[in-house]
Amino acid sequence: MIAVIGDVHGCINTLSELVERLLKKYDIEKFIFIGDLIDRGPASSEVMEFVQDLKRAYPLELLRGNHEDMMLDFAAGIKHYGNADWLNNGGIEAIRSISGEALLKKYTNGSNISEEFSHYLKKFEYLLSSIKDYLVVGFDGNKLFLSHAGVSDFSLPPERQMDYLPEDLRLIKYPFIWDRGVDSKREKYFDYTVVHGHTPVLKLTGYADSGKPFVNKNKNGDIGSINVDTGCVYGGSLSALVTEDGLTFDYEVVRCRD
Repeated sequence: MIAVIGDVHGCINTLSELVERLLKKYDIEKFIFIGDLIDRGPASSEVMEFVQDLKRAYPLELLRGNHEDMMLDFAAGIKHYGNADWLNNGGIEAIRSISGEALLKKYTNGSNISEEFSHYLKKFEYLLSSIKDYLVVGFDGNKLFLSHAGVSDFSLPPERQMDYLPEDLRLIKYPFIWDRGVDSKREKYFDYTVVHGHTPVLKLTGYADSGKPFVNKNKNGDIGSINVDTGCVYGGSLSALVTEDGLTFDYEVVRCRD
């Protein structure tokens, strides 16, 4: 049985309650985090520490979210993104949480802090060194394709998603961490059910009040994709998809506690 947890965004109290519920209610064999552990919320450092400790106790996979990608790019000084892209998208809160107010003040005073910030990330190397762009989980009855944002082109298998993209979109792994088209697709992606996050379901028509994952079905009632980003950091909830066969799904949902 696997549990797939949606976008956490620095909400440690909600995450810890959700994991506690999952472990009490289900026989979880593996945790999969869909990406965006960090940014926006108050406790990016605490969330990464919590997930890293969980990884030491259970099989666990972390998928690359666009926010992890921006943070790692900033820390490495690679500059796949603009100078302020990460900072303007929740990076300020992450720097404050991970490296403290003093380093943040150096940045606001105009200093280049990338190298210093990268030293603070070393304490999360066990977690971040194993980050993946996507994951396929096979069951007897179905296969799940998991990535932070899903995929862009439903005619291309996962390994070919970036074949025809311009270089700038390849560098930021656009199909897996930035695309926002999966929720509007009405067909199956090959024989996969796509499980993703990235776009809060609170922004999708009809889901503003529920805070539950968005199950996207075609006209035949087949599930094409499931969006597990239920907007915790925006006052929504943090959700987990639980399945043991890839065909039937339970959802555990915790309203934001942060």
